[in-house]
Amino acid sequence: MQRLLVLLLFAACASARPGVEPAGPRVRVERADQLPVHRYPLTGPVGALVVDAAAFARLAGPLRADMESDLARFDIRDPESLKDRLFILAVLDALDDRWPEALARIDQIAAVETKPADKAMTGLTIRVWTDAIAHGGTPDAFRAALDRKLATMPIDLVRNDLSTLRTMGQVFTPAFCRQLVESEIGSHLDNGALSLEQAHAIAFQRYAVVRLVPVASAIDHALGALGIEPQK
Repeated sequence: MQRLLVLLLFAACASARPGVEPAGPRVRVERADQLPVHRYPLTGPVGALVVDAAAFARLAGPLRADMESDLARFDIRDPESLKDRLFILAVLDALDDRWPEALARIDQIAAVETKPADKAMTGLTIRVWTDAIAHGGTPDAFRAALDRKLATMPIDLVRNDLSTLRTMGQVFTPAFCRQLVESEIGSHLDNGALSLEQAHAIAFQRYAVVRLVPVASAIDHALGALGIEPQK
């Protein structure tokens, strides 16, 4: 599972939803184990969640509600727990074409990120898509937006991460994403239910199918033009 999350959460990995104020003072939480445990029962094949919009929607609804509730109820001081919840919501926002909200969450993650490379890469494709949507939302608009973003980035610092992204551009297809989820998650279910970590990974794979596969060649060509080699 760790290997899966390393691949999924880099790219493509505060408070309540922008515009929504918590009802009262939030409870300060210092450790991940002080937060509620969330589980999501499955009603069909786990791989279907990344290729079937209706199946994913049945997961996305309670997943969004839980993440928004956690952020509204708790002052989360554990950085990874905070970033995880914001990233899940950013991905769900991007899938729902709520780009300003997605970008706001990515900015919140970057604000608490301490590693320079991770800060530079935080929500890269969401940032690029937000720009591309403002210029027509086509694959060509995505390629132009990606070129603009790459021109501002410290390429040597993030070369390894961009190498991973190029690999994703070359190998990700709906079938590949489904197979990845089935092999990495399907055999690790607990009584037919997903953990939050597993739901997190599935949300990103759904994002990959919907938002990355259609622009895979643009990602591959843009990074190739910079001499970024895919991972071996």
